[in-house]
Amino acid sequence: MGRVVFLLLVSLSASIPTVSSVVLRANNATRTVGQHEVDGSAPKQTFMYFYNGYTKGPGIWKWNNALEAYQNHFGSFAGFPVSIGEVGIQSGGSIVMWQTVLGSQCHVYGLDINPAVNKFANTMITITIGDQANVDMWVNFFDKTAKSLDVLVDDGGHEPIQMLVTLEQSFHRMNPGGFVAIEDIHGQHYLESFFRPSAAYLSQQATQGNLDSVHVYPFLLIAQRAGKSEKLPRSQLAFGGSTQTVADFEQLWQAIPNHKGGHVVLQNSGWGPFLTEQGLINFFNHFGALHDGNWYDVPAGCQHTSAALCTNIVRDSDVQSQVTGIHIYADRLVVEVASSPAVIQAVRKGDTWLDYR
Repeated sequence: MGRVVFLLLVSLSASIPTVSSVVLRANNATRTVGQHEVDGSAPKQTFMYFYNGYTKGPGIWKWNNALEAYQNHFGSFAGFPVSIGEVGIQSGGSIVMWQTVLGSQCHVYGLDINPAVNKFANTMITITIGDQANVDMWVNFFDKTAKSLDVLVDDGGHEPIQMLVTLEQSFHRMNPGGFVAIEDIHGQHYLESFFRPSAAYLSQQATQGNLDSVHVYPFLLIAQRAGKSEKLPRSQLAFGGSTQTVADFEQLWQAIPNHKGGHVVLQNSGWGPFLTEQGLINFFNHFGALHDGNWYDVPAGCQHTSAALCTNIVRDSDVQSQVTGIHIYADRLVVEVASSPAVIQAVRKGDTWLDYR
């Protein structure tokens, strides 16, 4: 839910003010990552657990279903030397989240257009100020700043051209097994402006052997690079609950109501590989309603301000109420079925917000 802020956290002196530490208590043990309090004593820190308990410190605003997706895709990296970039770090709360959940070896590279975020830089936070739609910026970023990157999250300007340039300039430069995640894809108008050209690019990556899989959630696209990391455990989704394999979309939608909380697999060798340009376009279009953006904010009008208290709540479309995510592999499509109508919301957390107005 970031603004048009693109910040490459370039390593600055440790004397520069930092994102202060978070104190975590687990199994009666305390470890310090900063100075902000996170409520709770769960034995394992997750993105949702962190987010729900985060009360004081730099602001953060993420959709809850995105946090669940990040846990499934990135959670296994916790405790390992993971490097993560984020476009649009805004008020700094997401930096606290990445380093709290993923651990003290997590190096964050922030990308933003607001020079005020320079204050977050330290030895494990590298910041660059730049425009995410600028190809030269990305070339310099990967050549000189982030020569090894495992995850890139785009929470920047959310314009189609910004998202597309970010995807096209970053995905093939990610480490083997790494991810690019594009947030806040609000509305089916992105199908032509973003998803169609993204399908062309990603299919080229598949042809070159670089693409492992593509994952689509409400408002979120995640692409995983092929290969195995030399320093991180392999991230591979596991699908639970009841299941059924079908051969076409008609059978798929007939099966979905019978597998709530489970998944349905679509396989059809006659369709050819699924990670082609046309294959990706077909899947993106068929599940386009995952991005329907019919929501309201509480208090009314808060989303257009920098108020610390603000929640966006989605009125589910039919597809959003039945499907939590789709997962496109070379030989199959896996559709995760909601156990009950989804509650998709974004709650602002933290109490310190930068005002970009």
